[in-house]
Amino acid sequence: MQNKPYKGSVSDRLERLPFSSVQRDFLLMVAGGEWAETLMLLGNGAILALMITVLGISHSLGAVIITTAFFMGEFVGSAFFGWLADRKGRKFVFLYNLLVFSFGMLIAGFMSIPYLIAVFVFIGGIGVGGEFPLVDSFTTEMMPAKVRGNRLAWVYTIAVTAGFVIAFLTYEMDIIAPAYYSWRILFWFMAVVGFGIWAVRTRLKESPRWLEVHGEYKKADEITTDWEQRTIKARHLKSLPEPDTDTPIEENKSKYKDMFEPDVRSRSIMMIIFQFFQSGIFYGFTALAPLFLIEKGFDLPKTLEFTFLIFGGFFFGSVFNLFIIDKVERKWGIIGTAVLAGIFGTLFAIVSSVYLIVIFGFITTFILWNFSNFFHAYQAEIFPTRIRPTAAGTVYAVSRVSTAILTLLIVDIFLPHGVLASFGIIWVFIAIVVLDIGILGPKSSRERVETIAK
Repeated sequence: MQNKPYKGSVSDRLERLPFSSVQRDFLLMVAGGEWAETLMLLGNGAILALMITVLGISHSLGAVIITTAFFMGEFVGSAFFGWLADRKGRKFVFLYNLLVFSFGMLIAGFMSIPYLIAVFVFIGGIGVGGEFPLVDSFTTEMMPAKVRGNRLAWVYTIAVTAGFVIAFLTYEMDIIAPAYYSWRILFWFMAVVGFGIWAVRTRLKESPRWLEVHGEYKKADEITTDWEQRTIKARHLKSLPEPDTDTPIEENKSKYKDMFEPDVRSRSIMMIIFQFFQSGIFYGFTALAPLFLIEKGFDLPKTLEFTFLIFGGFFFGSVFNLFIIDKVERKWGIIGTAVLAGIFGTLFAIVSSVYLIVIFGFITTFILWNFSNFFHAYQAEIFPTRIRPTAAGTVYAVSRVSTAILTLLIVDIFLPHGVLASFGIIWVFIAIVVLDIGILGPKSSRERVETIAK
């Protein structure tokens, strides 16, 4: 451990920083990788519908090539990069993960054999698997407690605009591109985006909270001082308020087994249960919405057009969430939005009117992105700094496996019995999530992460 050249902790100093171009630039660089990942997260259903039509393959095989391969890759990437971020640092991971994603999607676009496509989509998934847990953790560590949820919601509001882009591009590819190239161009687009954002992200600095936990006080001080000085300049301030100096420092390098130490064990188990079943709620609708529309009798052009309109709810839901995420206790926000998504998703399944299908689909995605913003903030802030990405990455990895399992379960077993049957099993997932978070979940809104960790 180095001699600490400052009083208190870097947490005390970061907590008193007002919003400025310093935080804005950080959020944009962090959000960029989320934007690239969201292209595939929200686009895989539309790409799946396009590929099934172009290649003439079954729904089940298409789901394996795109949805299952990508989410299994994310499972590996989430667990591995989350662990690596605690061992080597947050910036270290950001220097490599988007390169893996970009090369995977680039090569996948050149493949014609279905299982080779799946292999490289899997590799692409590994690359961005660490994005969610690492972005959640990094943003949580750099933003003041009172606005932490709002700042993270901004990241996901920016990221969700990728849904508009990929839905529009998929629709256009079906119209203007030769069938052979239609889905390939989408993969190549993702690769180019990933390479570009990786280049910008090389400017990121390490998390001073992580450095402090590892005893690297001088580096932590340098980065925090740089943020302070740039904030003073950007806001035209004479000085900053004196920080509190009473926040304890965790001088403890992470070990994977720390997830199941007595102070963290119940939270880890709670989030593992939550993440396994929340994926059935979120991706049970998001990834399969185009297939639900096809099941309702719409052709591919209409399906892609309606998907574009329905996915608009993600963006507007995220904008709405900016105003409530720090005013609603996080655990109750998760529970409330899960139930509301089930209600409106069921209405989407029941109605036959085109207008009502689009309206209820839009409302469902609106609510689901609120659900997503709430739980992303929650899963990062309830774990201690020493294991934040490891824990967030591990529990999120569980959701990648369950997404692959539960989406296939819905497609193969429940969808043949109709869209309403599919939502019947989703209600089971909702009930489990509500009980899990309601009974075991701690409160966390507007508290410092050091306080929540106690």
